[in-house]
Amino acid sequence: MKIAVTILVIILAVLACGCTATAPSATPAASTTPTTPTTPSLKGTWSGTMLGYEEKIGFTDYGKMPITMVVTEQQGRLFSGYLKFGVNSTGTLAMAGVIGRDGKTFALVENVNGYTTGELIGTDTIELTHVDDADPYSVALDTLKRV
Repeated sequence: MKIAVTILVIILAVLACGCTATAPSATPAASTTPTTPTTPSLKGTWSGTMLGYEEKIGFTDYGKMPITMVVTEQQGRLFSGYLKFGVNSTGTLAMAGVIGRDGKTFALVENVNGYTTGELIGTDTIELTHVDDADPYSVALDTLKRV
């Protein structure tokens, strides 16, 4: 009788545990290889408006003065050109930048004028965020459209 009870307990234990193996999937696994975004061309003229904050002055729209970014050269993700402030300004500020691997973000260095990050927010629209820690410090937010 002890043997019968022991066998019955073993059978019940096996039934209670169930089968833990799963059948192989008939659908192949999706590819995990990331796709590389296309590098956009930033060459050309971009123009728009500026908003900012300057130490000792406060919030400003810079008298609605326009900003123009001209990208004259681009090789892959690297580009260069200049910035111009105002309508009749003859002075320019040299800059160079690099487009991020995501194909949307980029960073600029401006000749003795701080650093700017940017993002393509549409086919022909970019947003620039400028930060300058000079005395007085300032930040600016610029929205530019391809002209």
